[in-house]
Amino acid sequence: MTSPVTSQVISPVKSTGTLILVATPIGNLGDFSPRGGEALAEADIIACEDTRVTRKLLTLTATSTNARLVAYHDHNGAAMRPRLLEHLVAGKNVVLVSDAGTPLISDPGYKLVAACREQGIPVTSVPGPCAVLAALAISGLPTDRFMFAGFVPSTTTARQEAFRELASLSATSIWFATPSKLATCLADMAEIFGQRQAVITRELTKLHEEVLQGTLSDLATSLSGGAPLKGEIVLVVAGRSRDEAGIDDATLDAMLRAELEGQRLREAVKSVVASTGLARNHVYRRALQLNEESQREMANEEIGVAEIGVGEVDGTKVD
Repeated sequence: MTSPVTSQVISPVKSTGTLILVATPIGNLGDFSPRGGEALAEADIIACEDTRVTRKLLTLTATSTNARLVAYHDHNGAAMRPRLLEHLVAGKNVVLVSDAGTPLISDPGYKLVAACREQGIPVTSVPGPCAVLAALAISGLPTDRFMFAGFVPSTTTARQEAFRELASLSATSIWFATPSKLATCLADMAEIFGQRQAVITRELTKLHEEVLQGTLSDLATSLSGGAPLKGEIVLVVAGRSRDEAGIDDATLDAMLRAELEGQRLREAVKSVVASTGLARNHVYRRALQLNEESQREMANEEIGVAEIGVGEVDGTKVD
């Protein structure tokens, strides 16, 4: 019986017919590794997110190569993938690079790697810069468990749906964000995630690198109304805390009922959110439900009293 497990051994001596994933700088050219330069110099084909960007990298790093540069990105991936596989099968070395950082992180490269695995074509990597890991490392948020969630969706509905999907995640989440929509993104996160700590990193490894930290709501407030931040943004958000996970529905209901006595619903919700760190929209929805239940109970009691009043007078049945 044939085993479903396959094995790959990459020889220390550089072989042909290999797909090589090469990380490129995310801002500082000094982060480009000698091995990365060697791989580009010795490649037969370089598959680039944008050939113009890769040619500039080759020029700035004084890397000379006879490789043919071809574009490989979201829009032409389906058409280019078979051609690259043909070259690999024919014994050509293909290097895959993105415009900045490690290939396959938010680009179509994984489909090419998967196809190589299916055909038994060796795949190796030249590790290096990665904005996701760089942001996580300097964030000060837990690194033992984390998830890269990709680009924050641009539409409100898709964005909020993505946040709700990960609201219960206890691991740190990492997102690429658009500067012009960052304040709105943070406000939506604060509504859905609650009072979690977050870190905004901007222009990592570049001259104007900047790191902002605070709660999601504080960051949203500080950025709203002002000029949008410029540059490439990576957003790191703390996962759901143990304390937050430990507040069950019964406990939340008891807290809300206590707060709803003597004050308006909005103030009650604000108080519970502040004391628990739970997502405001979750607390608000539950408060509305409790309020509706309370109103129905009061209405039923009034109906019961009215029926008694109509049916009896001093205990005497009225026909």
